[in-house]
Amino acid sequence: MRCSVLIVSYNTCQLTVEAIASVMHEPEVETIVVDNASHDGSADAIAAQYPSVRLIRSERNLGFAGGVNRAAPEASGEHMLVLNSDARLEPGALDLLLQHLNSHPRAGLVAPALRYADGRAQASAFVFPGLLQIALDLYPINRLMDSRINGRISSTVPRQVDYPLGACMLIRRAAWHDVGPLDEGYFMYLEEIDWCRRARAHGWQIWHQPRAIAMHHGGSSTSQQPDAMFAQLWRSRLRYYARFHGPTYNRVVHGLVRLGLRRRAGAAERVRQLSA
Repeated sequence: MRCSVLIVSYNTCQLTVEAIASVMHEPEVETIVVDNASHDGSADAIAAQYPSVRLIRSERNLGFAGGVNRAAPEASGEHMLVLNSDARLEPGALDLLLQHLNSHPRAGLVAPALRYADGRAQASAFVFPGLLQIALDLYPINRLMDSRINGRISSTVPRQVDYPLGACMLIRRAAWHDVGPLDEGYFMYLEEIDWCRRARAHGWQIWHQPRAIAMHHGGSSTSQQPDAMFAQLWRSRLRYYARFHGPTYNRVVHGLVRLGLRRRAGAAERVRQLSA
């Protein structure tokens, strides 16, 4: 088995079916789906339409990291493709990703370029986040948001990066065993950044292969609970900075976050008053 596809699903029934369909025709590929206690009929639909898929019905929502970690021990492929339930591979993409891993022995992970459903390019390769990225997220400057200054990497040729967007990642099994599973302390968000940071510390390379394309809707699960997911995003960010940076750095982080969130809350209140 050359590849195991790992998909974590939560109330994204039709999109999950499309994600599965995008890999079912691939030779020597198995698909494992962890359904995180969906209540939209996802598990039953997957079982009915794709009986060959290994379906794991979780009794509770394990989060993204927990779902991937639940699926990984069941995988028998040489490599593991972590694919979001709202993403799908374009034809030929998996072969390009597999070829890249096979030709670069120290590549622990390779990810494709991403496109939105309407064909627009989606940021998919990044440098590790820092104080400048926090500042721009809280105090956005439009002309800088898609630039290298905000951590975005744009390339038309394969290149090493710090980390990809986690919607689609092909991971070498040897790297997974060396680095360890995703950190389940991140219920959602930043788990791929944490893993890539640990992988690089172990001497593994992280690659972006722009010739391979995946379509990614983005936010299909998290948009179901926007307020809770916004809070979860910042919990994950603060966990990441605490883990990889020192006390002084984190004091600056917390100061920026407090000021930025206070500013956002004030703006929201002004909008509410104007509406009233």
